[in-house]
Order: sequence, then structure tokens, then C-alpha cells
Amino acid sequence: MPASPTAEVTASGKPFVLLVSLVGGKPIPYQFDQSRVLVGRGIDADLRIEHAGVSRWQFLVERGLGSMGEARFRITPYEATNATYVNDRPAVEGTIVPGDVVAVADVRVTLERKIEKGARKKKQDLPPARMLLLTGVVGMALFVGYLFFGGGEEDDAGELATAQTRLFAAMPELRCGNPVECDTRAHDAYTRAKKLLSQAGADPGNLYRATLEFDKASRFRDQSGRPLPDMADVGALEDQARARAEAEFADAKFRLQRAMAAGDAKRCAVEAAALAHIVPDERHPYRVKLDAYRRALPKPKEKGIGE
Repeated sequence: MPASPTAEVTASGKPFVLLVSLVGGKPIPYQFDQSRVLVGRGIDADLRIEHAGVSRWQFLVERGLGSMGEARFRITPYEATNATYVNDRPAVEGTIVPGDVVAVADVRVTLERKIEKGARKKKQDLPPARMLLLTGVVGMALFVGYLFFGGGEEDDAGELATAQTRLFAAMPELRCGNPVECDTRAHDAYTRAKKLLSQAGADPGNLYRATLEFDKASRFRDQSGRPLPDMADVGALEDQARARAEAEFADAKFRLQRAMAAGDAKRCAVEAAALAHIVPDERHPYRVKLDAYRRALPKPKEKGIGE
């Protein structure tokens, strides 16, 4: 978990705002009252950014008081897979001031102390990266959904168009009886995961499956209490599979939403089928909506004999 704040940083009562955007996109304000804000892709992050270029724990922003009672802010970057920059320079632990821009991949986080009207409260999930590019077509997509489905499937079409469902939810609890069983189950899951990852080119749904198996392997290893050095790379491989799966998911949603906005039913069917392969779990909340949407699409006309 993130390290403890330095002695210099103490809590102050005034809230502050972090503005989040893609490069060239409109910033979205998030308001925080606490003195520590963990930014990352993990479910334990205070500001959760669902973007393949952001690590689980990317950086920490801490608010405190200076010697004259003024607000002061520090940033602590973590040893994440993806680099953190402050004002286009590699980030190091130190002071940041309002207006400083923290960059990770094509995501930008700017410190702003002034509370903006409509700022979102803490523990909000940032919409997936591609969704920040689609604000101009959401209304059109909803209208197209109504035209296609006469209002009967409007909710499904609209939910696919605004698509803020996460690809990976919290993993279910896993139990193993003893260290030997834990080791065996960890190795079995690890072997399956590596095979699935190697086959992701033929079936992108294997990225989703591999991520789940790597997660199982990691948690069974933790329960065994032994290091299992032959699985030392399990965490890195899980991050790789997860990032690739989320990127594929975001890209496929973008293609489907573009087809929906264009009102191209044939293209919608093609893109929806491709997206279903990326979410192989038929019980996944997004997949349930996607399957309902696919069933409601106009069926292609079959040519009669002699046509």
C-alpha cells in the first residue's frame, strides 16, 4: 500500500480539486476533502482512472499546511509500469502547486484548489478513456437506438452508447486448504494463464481469461505463504494481460459506438459480434446488455431462389 505521508504534510480542512482529461479533452473536476488522494487504475484508488496506460497505483497527492498556514501539496510517484511526469519532466517526490500538470500516457491531472461548481465528489470512477472522446455522439447514439428499436431496447442501446461498465469487477474470494494445495492450484492457474496469453492473437477473449487466471495464481500463491520463485513474474504478467484486455475492450466499444452513431445496422452487428468475443463471460453485466442489443438488431434479409 502507499507509504505514510511525510512529517511535513498534515491535514487541512479545505477541499481541493483535481481536473482530469485526455490530451486536448475537456477537464472533468473531482473534489476531495481528505489529505491523501491515491490516483490509479486499482479498485482501491481514491481517484480511479480506467485507462490502459495508468497503473494500479500511479501516484499519491498529499495536502498539508506550510509554515504560514498556507495549503501545500506533494506528489509521490510509485514504481508503476507507466511513467509519471510533472510539467513534462519525470516526476519525483516533491512539491506541486496549482496549475501543475501531471501526465500519465495521454491522461492529464491538474491540481486546482478552487472548488468548481459541479465538481464530483471523491471515490468516483473516471469514465474509460475512449468515452471522454465520445461526448459529442452520445445523444446521436441514443436517437439512433430509438429509431432502430422503436424504444423497446432504448435503455440497452443507450447504456452501450455511454458504456461506463468496467471490464474487470472485484474478484471473488478464493480458498485453498493447505500450503501444498495452494501451491498446486497456483501453478495450475499460472500455467493456464500463460497458455491463454500466448493464444490471445487468435482469440482476444483469452486476454480476459488469462487475467482472471493470473489473478487466481497470485492469490493462491499468497495463501501458500511461500515465494514460488518460478512464478515471480505473475504480477507483471497479470498487469500486462489486464492492460491489453482493457485496451481491446475500450477500442471495440469505440468502434461499436461509432457505428451506432452512424446508424449503420450492418456495421453495428459486425462490431457488436467482435466486442462479444472480447467479453467471453456471458454473465458479465456489459455482455448481458450487449447480447440484448444484438438480438434487437435488424436481421439481414435472405435472398430468395433465383435472386
